[in-house]
Amino acid sequence: MFTLPQTPRQNYWNRMLLNALWIVLLVYLASQIFVILSMWNTRPQLSTGNYFFLHVLVPVVIIFILNLILEYIYKRKPQFTELSITIASHLFAILIIMYISPEIHVQPLIMLLPLLVSMIYLKASYLLASTAVCLFYIILLFLTTSTYDYTLRVDNIIIAIIFAGTSLAGFGVIGRGQDLIQSLKTSVKSEQDLRIQNIIMDRLSKIDPLTDLYNHKTFHEYLGWLIEHQQNNPFPMQLGIMDIDDFKQVNDLYGHRIGDIVLKQVAAIVLKEVGTDDFAARYGGEEFAIILTAKTLEESYEIMERIRTGIAGMFISEMEGKTVTVSIGMHDLAGTDSKNSIFQKTDDALYEAKRTGKNKIVLV
Repeated sequence: MFTLPQTPRQNYWNRMLLNALWIVLLVYLASQIFVILSMWNTRPQLSTGNYFFLHVLVPVVIIFILNLILEYIYKRKPQFTELSITIASHLFAILIIMYISPEIHVQPLIMLLPLLVSMIYLKASYLLASTAVCLFYIILLFLTTSTYDYTLRVDNIIIAIIFAGTSLAGFGVIGRGQDLIQSLKTSVKSEQDLRIQNIIMDRLSKIDPLTDLYNHKTFHEYLGWLIEHQQNNPFPMQLGIMDIDDFKQVNDLYGHRIGDIVLKQVAAIVLKEVGTDDFAARYGGEEFAIILTAKTLEESYEIMERIRTGIAGMFISEMEGKTVTVSIGMHDLAGTDSKNSIFQKTDDALYEAKRTGKNKIVLV
């Protein structure tokens, strides 16, 4: 059967309860030794070797072994730790009640241990089972108490009331805890939804929805940042501006819907050729801007040439199998260039490519 892995918080509380059970063992041992020492000369039956063996050594060894088993489950079978600790808390309470000195008159209240463990786990099923065990124990107390021992019967009634109050409070705590957990889950989900929405909105503010390339505004922001960074830490960078040749005729002959298809297909080729260190944007209309970084001028030129030839060889079925071409202006950035001068030089190179025949790259 598939079981979910334990969360860090579940492991934390399992560890805390295991530590508490070790403390219970030490408290039991200390209380029994205290009884033996305090009754040494007044009640010999409580200070004999036989009493020490039966009422101290035997239960301590049993509880110690149970704790070792719980430690093994915690490390090797963590998915069963909660249930194991809950069951063990009942066994501990029963063992302590059976073996603890009769001089300690709060024996029945030790049954609060499993109730408290169930409350910590916020499991109503655990608390219901613990309540049933306590109820059975109370019934045994009444059946084994003499009808003439009014003091003990009153004590048992008080103990029953304490158990009932603890159980009711436990169910209230569990209900309130589950409400808080549900409220926290709702709050976390709302926060996650808001973050996702913010991410989507941030992406929409930066991405051109038609081509999936960055938009005009983001291009200028990124170019400005790169230029500033390059001036402080020089690295190779080239800017290319690309324009679809005679795109107005495409819209006039085939309509804007086909024009949008052409833009998408051109953008797809650009995205295919540029690398992870590069930046591609739809600058406006049928114009695209590409920033190439961490490459030599020759490598960047080859990328732009692959884009140009890839577009020229792209047959567009919506245009009866015809093709489109692009003209590209390209500039190799120097560390002293300003943003305006870089863009102007690249735009002039694009104009030269258009003027001298189109479907070419002009490098300046």
